[in-house]
Amino acid sequence: MPGIEDVLKGLTVLDLGCGMAPALVTKVLAEAGARIIRLEAETDPFYGVYPAYRLWHGMKDIEKIPSLSAPRVAALLAQADICVMGGEDFPAFSWRLDPARIAARHPDLTILNITGYPDSLPFHDRPAAEILVQARSGFCFEHYSDKPYVAAFAAANYGAALLGLSALLGAFYGKLAGGGGQVASVSLFEGVLNWCTPYWVAGDKPDGRLRFVMPRDPHPLIFRCKDGKYIHFVLGSAGSKGRLYRILKIDDPSVAIDDAGFPNPIGPPKHYFGDVDTLAAHVANFNSDELVAAIIAAEVAVENVLQPGECWSDPQVAHNALLREAPGGETYAGPPFAASWTAGPPPAAPAAGSAPLAGLRVLDFGALVAGPFSSLPLVDLGADVIKVEALTGDIARHVPRCFFGCNRGKRSIAVDMKTPEGAEIVRRLFASADAVINNYRPGVSARLGMDPESLQAQKPGIIVLEATGYGSTGPSGQRPGYDMVLQAFCGFEYLAGGEGNAPVWNRSSMIDYAAGLCGAAAVLLALIHRRRTGAGASLRTSLLHSGFFMLSELFRDAGGAFKGARMLNHQQTGFHPSEAVYETEDGWIAVFAPSEAMAGALLRALDLDGFPPRAAWAAAESEKLGAAMRRETTESLCSRFAGHGVWAEPVLQDGNIWLQDEGLAARKTVVTWQDQKYGGVKMLGTLFQLSRAAHSGHDAVPALGADTSAILQELGFSADKIADYFARRIVG
Repeated sequence: MPGIEDVLKGLTVLDLGCGMAPALVTKVLAEAGARIIRLEAETDPFYGVYPAYRLWHGMKDIEKIPSLSAPRVAALLAQADICVMGGEDFPAFSWRLDPARIAARHPDLTILNITGYPDSLPFHDRPAAEILVQARSGFCFEHYSDKPYVAAFAAANYGAALLGLSALLGAFYGKLAGGGGQVASVSLFEGVLNWCTPYWVAGDKPDGRLRFVMPRDPHPLIFRCKDGKYIHFVLGSAGSKGRLYRILKIDDPSVAIDDAGFPNPIGPPKHYFGDVDTLAAHVANFNSDELVAAIIAAEVAVENVLQPGECWSDPQVAHNALLREAPGGETYAGPPFAASWTAGPPPAAPAAGSAPLAGLRVLDFGALVAGPFSSLPLVDLGADVIKVEALTGDIARHVPRCFFGCNRGKRSIAVDMKTPEGAEIVRRLFASADAVINNYRPGVSARLGMDPESLQAQKPGIIVLEATGYGSTGPSGQRPGYDMVLQAFCGFEYLAGGEGNAPVWNRSSMIDYAAGLCGAAAVLLALIHRRRTGAGASLRTSLLHSGFFMLSELFRDAGGAFKGARMLNHQQTGFHPSEAVYETEDGWIAVFAPSEAMAGALLRALDLDGFPPRAAWAAAESEKLGAAMRRETTESLCSRFAGHGVWAEPVLQDGNIWLQDEGLAARKTVVTWQDQKYGGVKMLGTLFQLSRAAHSGHDAVPALGADTSAILQELGFSADKIADYFARRIVG
């Protein structure tokens, strides 16, 4: 059955980007069928930075040009439908155009421009580099409470790629729906902020629930088994703790067989996820394979902590067709979603509106993160997103920060779908919808009559996205999927631990949030396809899909060796002595000297000599650099490095200060809305910009059922019927 490979067929994309984020955006566009013409410098330094860079560009027509002022650039800009530009910086290498000037000359062109920072920040022209942006943003202090931690995944680049993909596809849909071209903008800084969505929240009248945030210094349930291998399991589902304790032969009368083992926010942070000391002692009595098999049989979420690439031979990976093979024999991760299409009616006339998705309705049946986060970019692009909840509400409402970050700008209807009247309400909702999103366990949507086949039988042009843990079908399809165990399975925890250390779970829950953004991109591609052909869509993504995408730098060469993934150093402060954070007299500083010339300038700035070439720097060189920097203040080092042309940034220790930034508030990167309980709530808002589209204006997070009455009226129910439904608790 055809997939996504023909969605953008006939479209031409001009790739003028450099570095990871634009390469991944255009890779997805190529996988969706667009023709990508890439114009790059005679010597693009990023081929030396990312071993997988050649594979990311493997489906493109590549031309070498001397500069971006070459006539070939102007000629292709006049022919292209889409242009992707910007990205990362590299010393002594300049490869950027002014998107506003290009847009003025080519008003029908849809442009994605990727920068280091938003132009509203005073340091917007600082180098766009992964570790420097992590440091400037405050992200480095989101894992531990007393020291910085450099994320083992490229938080800035992956965030910018996924946000940029949504912004670009949304802008292009707006063009197809009757608008002209425009510039979509995203930055590496906003890419980092994406992963801080559940953490950076403040209310005027906070209570214990709003103050609660997943503790720093996390102690997830990662344990070493008898055979020396690590496993990671997750409690919290019905009866999971009770069943696990019996498997491990833990004699604790206080743990009933139906004990779920919910995280404990009241006790010591070390035991937030469980009694790690007791669990560690008992897990050590088992070999990993037998223990994992027993835990899987008990339907508790668990995985071995694998090295990058180990999971590539798993049958579920093959079932989901997650891998692609290059002409040279290399194997790499494919697109982060799958699709099939159904015939639909001819495209309807576009609705008038300044936002690209104005006039479109999306039903969000999601819970927790991956489902609801899929529809958030659609809110920012102007869609009417209705959150459909049971009368008890999304379980995430018990954790306000998490719920707020995934449900800003939506409307809420609460309905008992198990009643005939509730089923009729939902049927009318489906009839009014353009897209439906859920992240139910496989099989649940079919039992509820909202699987793609059922919905498309009622409405052929409807788009249905299903987000799961491991995939909708296959040998692992029915297993419970959580961010934590998928981080273990895909290799992230191995990389994040650092050289010689035990595995570490990334507190950002990046697989969950990436799955949401992958889902958003899938829906937007399907909307574009429907705009062009009238076809409806069955879309599938999963935590496993997003985990593979978030490790796109990993590949297997023709000889079977895995390459591209980098492990943190033992101190978890970076990947190389010239790409790390260091303690200073009064704080921390990040340095990034990726070229031999800048590495030499770094040594001169610190009055150091006797170092080998940069490629040979190791722990001894790191210690010498650290000793020199500990003697000076962060400010003096920043000044000294600037004088020598070395890239460096102070490491911000509290990213929450960005909630008070007036420039970010003016561009709606930070929003404030009024909550009945908490008063004014500040939180992260839209993390991309469109040059011609007005902000949707929807910043508030809805109370449960806040819009039930209004939505029922829109669906044609009378005032008397609505009052009756409320009285009988059909709706809430």
